[in-house]
Amino acid sequence: MPSAHDPGRERGFGLLLVVVLLALMGALSLGAFGAARQECRNASDLGYAAQAFEAAESGLAAAASAAAGLGGALPFTSQAGPASLGARTRVATKVTRLNESLFLLTSVGERIDGGGAVLARRFLGLVGKLESGVGSAPPRFVPLESRAWAQLYD
Repeated sequence: MPSAHDPGRERGFGLLLVVVLLALMGALSLGAFGAARQECRNASDLGYAAQAFEAAESGLAAAASAAAGLGGALPFTSQAGPASLGARTRVATKVTRLNESLFLLTSVGERIDGGGAVLARRFLGLVGKLESGVGSAPPRFVPLESRAWAQLYD
């Protein structure tokens, strides 16, 4: 008569348990690697966005000096084509005269990849007035005191 605890009946259960545990650990590690990869991609995207933002800000500074150079000139719009700020960053600026002394400066900064595709793009705008210089000093661009700077959207 066989006993209640027959070692021959338990063959293979340990192997099945180990295979199930290995599969579970493999699935957990794949999930962890996927999450780490996504975090790395998010960090890269944030870096690209920061570079595009800085390019747009430098474009605004250049546009402010261009607006001061316009002085009493008649054109209502002046646009500078894309300028390269580095190997992978470019900026385009635009100066729009709103009235006799009020200007809207817009700047688009882009971070591009090696193939020229845009990785990140930021639009910035600045409203200001042109103050005439004292004596022989050239006119200068002065941003409005309240709500002059804005991030623009496509």
